[in-house]
Amino acid sequence: MRKKFFLISGGSSGIGLAIVNDLNKQGHQVVSISRSQGKIDRALNEMPHLAGKVDFYKADISSQAEVQTIYDQLNNKYGVLHGLVNNAGVLTKGTLETISVDDWRFTLDVNLTGPYMLTKALLPLLRNASGASVINISSVAGLKPGTSVAYSVSKAGLDMLTRFLAGDLGPYNIRVNSVNPGLVRTNIHLDNKVVEDNDAYEAMLEKARPRYPLGRIGSPGDISGMVQYLLSEEASWITGSIITVDGGVMVENDLIPPK
Repeated sequence: MRKKFFLISGGSSGIGLAIVNDLNKQGHQVVSISRSQGKIDRALNEMPHLAGKVDFYKADISSQAEVQTIYDQLNNKYGVLHGLVNNAGVLTKGTLETISVDDWRFTLDVNLTGPYMLTKALLPLLRNASGASVINISSVAGLKPGTSVAYSVSKAGLDMLTRFLAGDLGPYNIRVNSVNPGLVRTNIHLDNKVVEDNDAYEAMLEKARPRYPLGRIGSPGDISGMVQYLLSEEASWITGSIITVDGGVMVENDLIPPK
């Protein structure tokens, strides 16, 4: 790809940080947004080579005022945006009987309303690119119910937002697609206190691993590779797609005898 300008929300950890790092390696200008200064500091400690090369902004995409500030900053500095990756997300535990209304609202505000507001605010910059790509990082939990009602519903909604915007923004030559990962080794479960500690997290991963036909849990790089492709001009005729990158978990069949 020729040098382009990209924005990655939730770009200071896990999948988002892998995408930021890969785009930086390719020579692109990348803006990373995070709600937490602590996560930004952790990212720069983990990948010090990004300091001075990637613009790390602290902002909450569930706040309309802060989203407007993001637009103002990008418009003043770049005036164009070739790609937007809506990766920021939170994970909350709970079924209908156990999740609080506050946690439900918080999850949908960040995972669904945030991408909607960010894409809407940045639309003028995406239109200026004359061929932009929007990628929503969704989840297989949006296709098949997971362990959290709020998370699953937010990701199902994000997939429908993808489909709608693909038709809505296609006339501007803006492509919109979803990437739906399976379980990926990141900090999201620990950062959101879904598990208590590293031992509990490792136990959770090991319990889940047999459900994956390819025999392993995903890595952030597995998802970043698909994102790089969808951002590229090689994917110029792909829009409205919901693409699972999940090690086969969506086709897992426990009736097949083990190998």
